[in-house]
Amino acid sequence: MGMSDRERGPWSGVPSKVLGNGLRELDRFLSVLIDEVAAATDIDDDALAMLRTRRNTANKLRMLNVTLGRDSPDHRRLRALGRSRDCFFYCGGLVRRADSRAESFMTTGWPNRSVEAGSALMKLPLGRRLTLDRADIADICRFYDRLADELLAASRPFSNKVSPPPLKSVAFSREYAHISLAIVACDGL
Repeated sequence: MGMSDRERGPWSGVPSKVLGNGLRELDRFLSVLIDEVAAATDIDDDALAMLRTRRNTANKLRMLNVTLGRDSPDHRRLRALGRSRDCFFYCGGLVRRADSRAESFMTTGWPNRSVEAGSALMKLPLGRRLTLDRADIADICRFYDRLADELLAASRPFSNKVSPPPLKSVAFSREYAHISLAIVACDGL
């Protein structure tokens, strides 16, 4: 049973590159937030410098979590969102790459809503078209919102010190030029 245009929302006619770019902006904003949280905590300068050179946000978050002695349960989903973003942006939404070379499907970054799947992430076989609906976008936004809240909570114990360490700003130099793309995600804040 298909969805009506009203249920799909404004995303039903949106070009795939626009959807991919929206996911990219969320990813870049999270990447910058990870850098800022890391700078606000008392990790050493070498670890901070290494963290800032990471371009893959899923790996960057896992590295920060390991440094802070925390688990990283969202790594798999962030990786799946990265593959979905690239699928929209570079392949027009056509699934062309599997999760690994040995598999024939790609995991999306949002849950499969079928009753038998439960809350498992949706998987699409190669050759299928990736789509987003209103519920998928809302789910992705809740996911990023939760990650941001958890990151900010992780930095709070360090900000309550009598003399907090000086904040180290994110370097938007040529060396970190990929981070400057995140400025687009911060527009209007």
